[in-house]
Amino acid sequence: MLAEQYLQRYRERGDVDDILRARAQAQRSLRIQPDGNVAALQELASAQLALHRFDDALTTTRAARRLAPDDPSLAMGEASLEMEVGDYAGARRLVARFATNTDATQGVATRLAEMTGDLPRARRLLSLAARQVDAIYGVPNERRAWYHVRLGELAFEAGANGDALREEATALARFPDDAQALTDTARFDAALGRWSDARDAAQHAVMVMPSPENLGLLADAQQRAGDTAGAAATCDEIVAVERIGNAHRLVDRLLAVYYADHGIRLDDAYAIAARDARVRPDVLSEDTLAWTAARSGRWEVARRAARRATAWNTPDARIWYHAGVIAEHAGERAAALADLRRALALNPDFAPVFAADARRRVTTLE
Repeated sequence: MLAEQYLQRYRERGDVDDILRARAQAQRSLRIQPDGNVAALQELASAQLALHRFDDALTTTRAARRLAPDDPSLAMGEASLEMEVGDYAGARRLVARFATNTDATQGVATRLAEMTGDLPRARRLLSLAARQVDAIYGVPNERRAWYHVRLGELAFEAGANGDALREEATALARFPDDAQALTDTARFDAALGRWSDARDAAQHAVMVMPSPENLGLLADAQQRAGDTAGAAATCDEIVAVERIGNAHRLVDRLLAVYYADHGIRLDDAYAIAARDARVRPDVLSEDTLAWTAARSGRWEVARRAARRATAWNTPDARIWYHAGVIAEHAGERAAALADLRRALALNPDFAPVFAADARRRVTTLE
């Protein structure tokens, strides 16, 4: 129970030491009661997942499932971890067998539908789960907010940017310091050119949890406002996060994306993305690897990674934009045009700079 509370506090405050505390308490519970201690195994797996020890988390979850093979929550935990390591077929088998009409299993089924290209189904499932959670007394506000954070992200992927911002506002009404809701709000505002609003949301997000993503959004907003000194200081903080605050490699992907998007430290970006892909070979890691490889001139690596990133038809406009840029460089005109059009069809305002670049490239290729 103590491990569970430490993990809840980590989700609310972002202190990585709380994950370590949770892991230690789960291990202590298992030493005290090593036989049949499914609850401790679940908390240990959750801590390992939060630390990006995906293989360890899978091993622990499967040990718990051997004790309770018909438990849907354990099966969904395994399915979720299989998606983290890129095994979408394995996750699909578990979801097909164990998914139930509960918010916990629907959350995993939502993620699977999203990552494998069925965005309408993902939005339907998560809307139902959010309504269920909002109707249950005693659910932590951070947990309530999570569902609306994800609904906002799915709406943005579908190009419903107004709906996306409304869902993030709902999340913040439930939990005002939700770092991901604040970061998403800043990202969506920036994509729509609402730089003052983006700056405000990013500043709040940075106060809660200074990640490379929200720091990058703040730096971009400061630059747009003409605050070059502030933007430079914020960029320095991103480097500090890499050197000091990333001991457990929890923000590798975010660092790689920031460096690649801004055309800086490109060899470092590629090395970080390659490291992340070895640990977590899911669609998003493959996309990050493809983009950092392209930006650093490793075009053949980029082509192979882009093929893996698009293999499941994940409806993320950034993935298809990156694939289109890589295909265009390879002289694959038809493929590039199809990928870029798909990015813009998903969301014509998916990013403040790259959406305009996608439109320019489509005009050139047509």
